[in-house]
Amino acid sequence: MDRPDDTWLSQRFCSNPFERIETQPNQDVHFCPAAWQPAAIGSLSDDPETAWNSPKAQEIRRSILAGDFSHCSHLECPRITGGDLPAREEILSEKDPSPAVAYYREIIKTGRTRLDKPPACASLGHDLSSNTACSSRGTKPVQLKKYDADRLDWIFNEPYARFLSKADRITIGREGEPFASRHFLNFLKTYCTEIEPRKALDLHTNGLLLTEAVWNRLDLWGHVGSVHVSVDAATPETYNELRPGRQLVQLMPNLSFLGHLRRLKAIDTFQMKFVVRQENYTEMPDFVRLARRVGATGVLFQRVRDQQVREEGECPSVDIADPRHSDHEALQLILEDPVLNAQDVELVDLKPAPRHRDVSGAACSGATPDQVRQG
Repeated sequence: MDRPDDTWLSQRFCSNPFERIETQPNQDVHFCPAAWQPAAIGSLSDDPETAWNSPKAQEIRRSILAGDFSHCSHLECPRITGGDLPAREEILSEKDPSPAVAYYREIIKTGRTRLDKPPACASLGHDLSSNTACSSRGTKPVQLKKYDADRLDWIFNEPYARFLSKADRITIGREGEPFASRHFLNFLKTYCTEIEPRKALDLHTNGLLLTEAVWNRLDLWGHVGSVHVSVDAATPETYNELRPGRQLVQLMPNLSFLGHLRRLKAIDTFQMKFVVRQENYTEMPDFVRLARRVGATGVLFQRVRDQQVREEGECPSVDIADPRHSDHEALQLILEDPVLNAQDVELVDLKPAPRHRDVSGAACSGATPDQVRQG
């Protein structure tokens, strides 16, 4: 649809600035991904409660309540460009009695920009440490220097563990690999030691380092609600091609352990993820079977983000979901396989899907650009 105009926005509401934070690799703190809302509300070196109610944070909230959305990118935010923001009238109607919508309703009525309630959701992306090369991103393994990791521990771990102690969801690993990060391992240990278990952690990982021993050493029991594992292959050959130097056989015991946790109801969600590209698309049905065999609750397939900039009309190299790709029709045939149309399978950007909007909990459940880690 066309980009909504200012009149449309003036009647809409976005919950993100009222219940969500996101940390960035440059150590800025935002409400949303920086591409959607460029203005930072503070820095990791700030006290988190101070950043949460900083002058910039309150100004951004004011712009939402005023209906001008002046600090948001009207071209980049998918909820604006997609016309997917809830109407104020809908929230104020009191048809939805849920606590989340009641909270939004009270904020709209009072015009409050300084909040006593801490964020319900956080996405932590300030450490990009990783243990593998990523073909989808074209990146190599990264590791923070010990000095930098120690500094992050000092400014972040204790203050943010306390600040996020009541959060419903804390996402770690949408970028980078949390179990390859000295800093995130230390944060997880601090959080799990000091905070009452509430299954708030939402972990995104390639799974290679998430062993049973690591789970026990960090004492993750009761703290993790969901684990999302990027695998991208169903055969050892393709796995090694996409992750040079790594073997699928290394990963299998860890996948089986996560399936065991799910059967014990120690975690609620165990999702396996697969970025679809030329090298692996024929393995999609077998990947679903693999996920079911190890006990995953679901599978998510997503179109690759082709990193190579191409001239208009030039054929894509690995993005087989692009209609210009020579094997695009072969992909469409595979997508007709019944195993890929089951309820435990989600296809993102591969074929049209119905769009839904949930007014309640939108900030926690809303997608972000890195919703599916690519690598």
